[in-house]
Amino acid sequence: MEQQPAVGGQVFGARKPGILVLGWFFLLVSPYATGQKVPLDQTEILGRLAAGNTASYVAHLVKTRGVSFSVSQDFLYRVKLAGGEGILTERLLSAEQSGQPQSVFGKEASLKRLAKCAELIHAGATDLAEKECRISIEESPQSPWPLLATARLLNHYDLTGNLVETSREDPAERTELLRRAAALGPNLAMVHQAIAITLDPAEAMTELENATRLDAEQLEVSETIAQEIPLIGYVGGDEEGSDLGASSNEPAVIDPETARHMQIDPDLASNHRRLALKYLQVGNFEKVESEFAEAIRLEPDNPAIRSDLAVYYLSRHNREGALAELRENVRIVPFGIVQHIFFAETLESFGAAREAINELQNLTVMYPAATAASQSLVELYLEKKDPKAAIAELQRSLKASSLIYGDQSKFAERRYQDLNRLAHLLTESRELDAAADEYLFLLRYAPDSALLHNDYGNVLVEQRRLDQAMTEYNEAIRLDPSLSAAHDNLGTCLTGKKNLE
Repeated sequence: MEQQPAVGGQVFGARKPGILVLGWFFLLVSPYATGQKVPLDQTEILGRLAAGNTASYVAHLVKTRGVSFSVSQDFLYRVKLAGGEGILTERLLSAEQSGQPQSVFGKEASLKRLAKCAELIHAGATDLAEKECRISIEESPQSPWPLLATARLLNHYDLTGNLVETSREDPAERTELLRRAAALGPNLAMVHQAIAITLDPAEAMTELENATRLDAEQLEVSETIAQEIPLIGYVGGDEEGSDLGASSNEPAVIDPETARHMQIDPDLASNHRRLALKYLQVGNFEKVESEFAEAIRLEPDNPAIRSDLAVYYLSRHNREGALAELRENVRIVPFGIVQHIFFAETLESFGAAREAINELQNLTVMYPAATAASQSLVELYLEKKDPKAAIAELQRSLKASSLIYGDQSKFAERRYQDLNRLAHLLTESRELDAAADEYLFLLRYAPDSALLHNDYGNVLVEQRRLDQAMTEYNEAIRLDPSLSAAHDNLGTCLTGKKNLE
């Protein structure tokens, strides 16, 4: 029986025979709207893209509010670089200037800076984007848009799935940026929604009510980057050549919210993604593919739509189709960690291990301290029975991470699993002195871990340091009397010591 794609988020770890693809971790859920019906200017269009509105939603605003400027080819180019290819550029091309034209004289530099901020966010180069966005705040102190774009980046997971690899997590700064944006743009629903996430439930309710009041169409929540999380996750393991089943002609069961969105604007790409999912649930594969095609026509540079389509192709054993979409994702988001890992793990599942390794190695060059990239590469090396390469990669990655943490206790906390894994691999490879050093480092920051004491004791036994090993086993038992492995190891150690005597 065919394994259908599943609805919901995914995690990394695609491994044969099945594929469990793509973890896309986005923590910001912030609608971005204005209660005013004034025509859009260039700054708002670029600002909305930088802050997370989908391109087709910005196109909807162009249709309903108009624009206050004459659209130039240069501006269209900037919009495309920010992810606005498709329906947004089409509507901008046909838009007629509304109301009094607003001059950008004297604002060209700040507009270019915001455009660069939006472009780099879209490309996944979030470190560079943050620098541009912060400079944009300084150059446009009266605009809420650079503040919102910067706040969008200050999450543990950034908006392309890149894990923020620093110890500089400052929720207070993000909240302050949002409050400054609220003061400059009190009618922006996104600000109230974003601030609500930082508050306790009682205070948050007021902000959420404000956001709802300002969002007349109730579209912004579903039309922000939070909805770029892929909707379809392949959790199957069907073998090649298994019966895929024919496409049905069943109609989709459309929920009221999707129907309402379609009525407001049928050219929202999210509508067609939802419809593709609805048709998938009834096995109408022809309609699934036609809805995906329409979603991509509207937002060709939306990587999440292509990820959904790639996963669908994988479920239908269409390897070429899946790889084509994943290659497009890497082109669209060249600096996106998630996109490269998804592509690499899919390549590996198809037997293209060398190409997958190259993809991940190139990614670690771009992001030396990126844990997700390193972990995927380590998994691939171990699957290929190459522990030496896995050890070398772990050592490289951990060294890169340690350099960016001023507080080594924070480093040990964040990379605990990888440090522990390295110690285990070193032990298995008989690199006992190096393994002992790793365990001592871990015990410095986790002295109450019974498992660490037990594992360090095992290394000491291999080094024939039996008295020290017994000390470690006894400490493990003191910390966790139920740890049977420590009891067994202590008994074995005592027996071995008696035999030596």
